[in-house]
Amino acid sequence: MEIICLDTNVLIAHKRAKKIDKDKTFLYRLTNNPYQFAVSSITVYELLRGDNNDEDAYWKAIFGNMKVLNFDSHCAQQAAHIYQNLKKRGMLIESEDLLISATALANQMKLATGNVKHFNRIEGLELVVDDKIEKFI
Repeated sequence: MEIICLDTNVLIAHKRAKKIDKDKTFLYRLTNNPYQFAVSSITVYELLRGDNNDEDAYWKAIFGNMKVLNFDSHCAQQAAHIYQNLKKRGMLIESEDLLISATALANQMKLATGNVKHFNRIEGLELVVDDKIEKFI
């Protein structure tokens, strides 16, 4: 079974959806495919950096059911390469998005995201978007 990396926005959109609309979220639709899920440790940071203990408990329960990909030296090298490429092209993106994409690439995973505008700039990154796999560059 293929493991795909989930972007932070996929998880947030699912959490924010009303109970009757959960089955319409991208995350829910992804569960109908033969995927296992992983998140970058950067996503863990993004979701736990707030000060809401109830919400932290929710996220920790979610992370307990999926693989958390550490940001290691291989990811750091990948991130530096991505940064240099994007800077040269005048297309820099937010640091967290850059680090998440580097983690997915370093682990040879596709990234499920609702943020195509940023992630489609990254060379070699395969995106899962609206239940389709797309490679933009």
